[in-house]
Amino acid sequence: MINRLISFFFWHFDRTFGNSRRWAIQILHVLTILTVVIVLFAAIGFCFKIGYQQPKGKIEDNIWLQTIGMIFNASNLPPATEMRDIPSWWQVIVALVGAVVFTGFTISFVGNFLTNRINAYRDGSVRYYFSDHILFLGGSRMIPPMFRELIKNSEYRKKHFVVLTNDEPERVRRHIDGALDLEEKKGLKITVLRGYRDDKETLQSVHLDKAARIYIVGDNPFDVEHDSTNMACWNLAKQLCSHRKDVPCFLLFRRESSIFLFRHRDSDMNLCLDTTVVNRLESVAQRVLVHNGGENSQYPPLDRNGIDKDSNRTVHFVLYGMTAVSYAMATTAAHLCHFPNFVARNANGTFGENKERRTKITLIAPNIKEEMAYMTTHLDSLFSISKYALYDSNWKFGDKKPDPVWRRELGEVGDFLDIEWEFVDGNIADEHVRMLLKQYYIDNMEGKTYLTVAFCGEKADRNTAGALYLPSEYHRITMKEGGGDEIDYEKTIPILVYQPESEELLKTSNQEIAMFRNILPFGSVRESYDPSIRRRILEGKRINYIYNQGDDYAFMTSDAAVLDGLWRKAKYVDQMSNIYSASHIGVKLRSVGNRTDLTDEDVQLLAVTEHNRWNVEKLLMGFEALPKAERAKQNTDEGYRELRELRKQFKHYCIAPYSELLSKDNSSDILIVKNLGDVVEKE
Repeated sequence: MINRLISFFFWHFDRTFGNSRRWAIQILHVLTILTVVIVLFAAIGFCFKIGYQQPKGKIEDNIWLQTIGMIFNASNLPPATEMRDIPSWWQVIVALVGAVVFTGFTISFVGNFLTNRINAYRDGSVRYYFSDHILFLGGSRMIPPMFRELIKNSEYRKKHFVVLTNDEPERVRRHIDGALDLEEKKGLKITVLRGYRDDKETLQSVHLDKAARIYIVGDNPFDVEHDSTNMACWNLAKQLCSHRKDVPCFLLFRRESSIFLFRHRDSDMNLCLDTTVVNRLESVAQRVLVHNGGENSQYPPLDRNGIDKDSNRTVHFVLYGMTAVSYAMATTAAHLCHFPNFVARNANGTFGENKERRTKITLIAPNIKEEMAYMTTHLDSLFSISKYALYDSNWKFGDKKPDPVWRRELGEVGDFLDIEWEFVDGNIADEHVRMLLKQYYIDNMEGKTYLTVAFCGEKADRNTAGALYLPSEYHRITMKEGGGDEIDYEKTIPILVYQPESEELLKTSNQEIAMFRNILPFGSVRESYDPSIRRRILEGKRINYIYNQGDDYAFMTSDAAVLDGLWRKAKYVDQMSNIYSASHIGVKLRSVGNRTDLTDEDVQLLAVTEHNRWNVEKLLMGFEALPKAERAKQNTDEGYRELRELRKQFKHYCIAPYSELLSKDNSSDILIVKNLGDVVEKE
């Protein structure tokens, strides 16, 4: 309790004297301290009858006056004539020595102490006692949006927000101060400290082991050591919190490979930390592409208002540039773009595939072959059974289209995925690229596709230039009927432009220049955090609850502790699978007119759609599909047990057409779809 009170006093003192704009409060503090000193010494004088007795005065009156006089006039204190027993020269010596000590040493010491303390506060090297605080390890520009999301919860708003950064604390303070408005900052306690997040003693000094929530975000997301340092920090956090259980922890990575390695770790390593792992660029992509109904998004969905079972349209997503950004956008689209119009009922009543209605993801870049080889090798599980084509630099528009490429003979596994890929070698100015883009535009306008284009290069200015130099058709804006101010994205092409530093220039152009209203910037560091992730994690927990209940499921529990308990028991790959399933809810609901009261036909079609989504999800996670001959073993009890054991080796027998699944394997898809209304978070 004493430590808490002392720390509380020093925190307010440092915050006041470390800010030049708080001059009025500083004066109030000085007057308060002076008053306390006068009262204290006067009280001592009264208790011990210390004072210069005047002939006609009372000692109580003299103590107040003489105490004030000695404090304000210490350096000029005259010898007391009433003290005749003490020689005057001795009183002069004592007064001079006292004046020198008080004005020289004491005031200098106090001045230096205050100066050093204020400088230490501004430099972030002061340490305080913290408990039940929210700790941010890293001063990334992502943290103000996290603050904004957290303070929506009244419980979190009352907590102390502590930021540990290796950057300049003053710069981090200014960024936070500028990013939050007055209402958001009202009553908010924020402390920025300096130190290394991968140093154990530093983490102990900010009382990581007592934190209510931990956010490991790092400082510069473009730093090559970002992921390694964050992983080292996470390992230290596990050590320091080993005596605790299920501390909420948010861990940010910049590379997809880091996520891949984390997914394959031993799941028992994370008992003390309840960790949510996020890839920054995947978070950017989800912020742009995931639309589950609760987000106030400026970006139109890839499927616009939805693709139902009878629609002839497919999604076509074109990305210019082969970078980590385009990789994140493409894989996120692959997670999302699964629709019931790919499902076809065969003559015998089983479900097959309408292979003319595949989602198409096209990547365009100069000298794309090397990056294509890297991507297809890294995602070998997916591309080994996916259809994809390469338009090389020698291909001319009008020539016969290249045949699709298979990494293996599809007959071994089957051609059942509902996504296909194109790789186009060329520059945005090349004639064959521009002719392809014009054809893509025509397909959209003829009602064959929903086209979206994204510029994902690493340099913001080149992305902007590429968007502006698209064929002129792409800059035709059609407004919705009725005279409103909304763009009709059925007839207008959304153009997404990656802006890693700031989106303000394009946002201004988007608002003020009519022909650029469909150019939508995305991806700045401060806009990287996806606030809807909290909602999708909750919906993922509800999906996990339904899976665990199985056929016994009757209603959704309102007990958060029950949801959290089952969630912590799930493997990390299963947690991510449930979150990806939650991300697809918006696509499902749009395909049935945003209804949750589903018919039996709706349930069956969406269950097949969910399985098609799950197929791609598992392939993206690194699971391998088995050949048809191997999958056939599931029809015997011994073979079924053998196939289930193979899942530990990241080989899954259910990556297959829906028609092959046994009833005990497809029942979960039906159960989840039937109870979508229980999964969706109510506003």
